[in-house]
Amino acid sequence: MKNNTAIILVLLSLGLFYTFTNAQYQSVKELQSLANEYDNVLDNATEIIELRDSLSAAYGSLPKAEVDRLNKVLPDNIDTVRLALDLDSVASRYGISIKSIKTTTGSSRDTSRIVLPENESKYDSATISFSFISSYDNFKRLMADVEKSLRIMDVKSVSFQVGESGFYDYQVSVETYWLK
Repeated sequence: MKNNTAIILVLLSLGLFYTFTNAQYQSVKELQSLANEYDNVLDNATEIIELRDSLSAAYGSLPKAEVDRLNKVLPDNIDTVRLALDLDSVASRYGISIKSIKTTTGSSRDTSRIVLPENESKYDSATISFSFISSYDNFKRLMADVEKSLRIMDVKSVSFQVGESGFYDYQVSVETYWLK
């Protein structure tokens, strides 16, 4: 009889294990792995905070003149008036008077196309078109200054017409960028 009782108790304990205890045990294992993932996320967040603080300290140690130069290369906004004044001041060094300036901000994106946030561009662009009358030598000097400028500008188009006085009527279109 004792033998039967032992077998019944073993079978009962196995049945109890597979019906109740095993499910609870698996649930505890899942919760433990989730807790480990959260610990990893917290560790990564701590590392990111430390990196941010060290980069902020390094940025704070840069001289103001260098920070201004960096902001000129790729500013965080577009100031079309300031950009037009900068172009006019560069042109005036060579006796060039800019006749007209036209600014078009934003890129020519297809608005019907959906762009995922991770694929979205980190910068935007503006196209500046300006016209002036000048000699070819002064035009080359102006373009050399635009090329050497700290501000990133891509020359998109240049067109010209010969005037009666020997000067050329130029139309120049440049594209510049800024961080969003």
